[in-house]
Amino acid sequence: MGSQPSKPGEITVFQPKTQIDFSETLLSQLESSKETNYTRKQLADRYIEQRVSDRLSELEEETLKKFESKLQNSLLQSDKTDESGVSSNLLNEKIEKLNKKLDSLQEMDKSRSSKFGEDPAKKNLRKCLLENKGKPLNCYVEIEKFKKLVMDQV
Repeated sequence: MGSQPSKPGEITVFQPKTQIDFSETLLSQLESSKETNYTRKQLADRYIEQRVSDRLSELEEETLKKFESKLQNSLLQSDKTDESGVSSNLLNEKIEKLNKKLDSLQEMDKSRSSKFGEDPAKKNLRKCLLENKGKPLNCYVEIEKFKKLVMDQV
């Protein structure tokens, strides 16, 4: 590209005009620390992985601390009430009341279902509905008989 064409096969060597003297220690350091792009990339990757790992562990610790503090703050103490006036004793009492109501409703349901448990009208209705799935109008007669039975019992 210059004014003179390059000659094929000619190797030029740079010859400085000033004397450069390298010491033995400098040369040995340069030889021992031969780093290629590949080794530099590996070292950089390891460094980045270590930094990411350290940061993730820090974030994990912070998250666990926040979670534990929120958990401790959210637990209801048995003798303390929170802002809405709810205590664990009050909640336990409400749960017991609801369980009692549920038990009484289940007993009522059992007593009501035992009245019609052995009745042939109920059996016929169940059989008809199972045989005619998706077609309840085919069981109109059985439904009317069951309605009459229920009205007589109530």
